[in-house]
This record gives sequence, C-alpha cells and structure tokens, in this order.
Amino acid sequence: MELIRVVPTRASERQRAADEVTALASEVKPRDAAMAIVLERLADAVKLGRQEDARAYAAGIDPRALADTITVRRSGIWNVLEVARNVLVFAPIAVTWYGLATATEAYAKLLAARPELSDRPFLLLWEQGFHGTGTIVFSVLATIDAALIGLLIVLSLLVHFRADISDAGSRAASLLKESQIRATIAHATSVAASGLGSDEADQVLDQMAAEERRVFERALEREQQLVDLQGAIAELRKASADLAKAAEALGYRGDVRT
Repeated sequence: MELIRVVPTRASERQRAADEVTALASEVKPRDAAMAIVLERLADAVKLGRQEDARAYAAGIDPRALADTITVRRSGIWNVLEVARNVLVFAPIAVTWYGLATATEAYAKLLAARPELSDRPFLLLWEQGFHGTGTIVFSVLATIDAALIGLLIVLSLLVHFRADISDAGSRAASLLKESQIRATIAHATSVAASGLGSDEADQVLDQMAAEERRVFERALEREQQLVDLQGAIAELRKASADLAKAAEALGYRGDVRT
C-alpha cells in the first residue's frame, strides 16, 4: 500500500491564511469600510511574513464587535428609539426641577406683593398659578412627568423585547461568527509569527514530511507483519488440532487391539 501525502509548503499555508482574512474583509466591507482596510492590511502582512505588523493589526480588531457588525441587522428606527430612551431617562427630573425653580420664584414674588397670602399652602397657590404669574401649575407639571415616565416605560419594553426576544437568533449567529473570526485571526497571526515562507523553513518542513512518511510506512509494514503472524498462528492452531485428532485416533486403535 503506497501512502501519498500532500503537505503544503510554508508559503502556501501563509497564502491560505491571508485568503481567509481577505474573505473576512470582503464580508465586513459593506458595513465597516475602515475595519475592512485593517483586515486587508493584516492579510498583506501575513502574506509577506511581517509578523510585527500582523500582530499590530490583529490587536486592533475586536472579534465581538466585528461579529455584531456582520451578523446583526439593525434598523435605524431602533437605534433612534434606544437613544431616545437613554436620553429621556433624565427628562422627568429636569422638568420637575425646572417647575420647582419657577414655582419657588413665583411664590416669593407673590408673597412680596401680597403678604396676606402667606398662610395659604404652597401647593394650593402653585395649583392656582400664583394668581396669574404665568407659572406652570402643579397638576400640569405632574401630568408632564407622568407622560414622560409612561413613554420611558413603553420605550424600555420595546427595546428589551427586541434585545431579549427578537434578537435571540441574531445573538447566536453573532457568537458563532465571533468564534470563526477569533480562529481566523489566531491562525493568521500564528502563521505570520512562525516566519513561514523562508527556504530554511521549507527544507525543515520537507524533512519532517519525509520522516513522517517513513514512520507511517514502517507502521504499515509492522501492521502487515502482524497480519501475517496472525495468519501463521491460525494455521498452527489448525495443525495442532489435526495432530490432537490424530493422536486421539491412534490411542483409540491401541485400545481396540488390547
């Protein structure tokens, strides 16, 4: 049995790693042109055996963010809703404190003009508009705060529904893509760091391949010898069984004669 093994040279291995990175760059280019350029430069560094450049470019790549860029399909409206939710968190606080600031200023002016109203509750005067000072009344301010909080609740439900339910499949695809990206980058950097492509390295690899072939051929020879030995043992067992039968037959004839 003849063993034929095709072992790629160091240069071809480096080219294969560079092609994998180039394919990844082509995949991400429609969504992130800058990251595609970084990947292309990484492929060039791997192809040319520039290990320091390859390590530098690989360090600038975030596999998780890159996987999200490739796999996650986000509509612009969802981004707007998420930003609006994050900003509106502070809106009720801002509106409340603005209302309090204007109310206290109007209250002070009202008491300065009409001291006899000092025995009336602050909230009552606020609800009455401090007798026409133009301040937002308490009930309107409370309604605005309640509306803002209700809007925040709706936006939070929408964002969490999309993140926890609708994007479950996208997260799984992103994790798979992240593992693929990590493997591709690790392969590329290891190939570049090993100094592939030099004549000395090719000679060493050829010697290793030849030695591996010799070891495999010897293993095949030993396996064939073992098969032959098993066949010989089977024949010996058969011959010993025949001899035992012949001995029994001779013993039986001796008993008959006596």
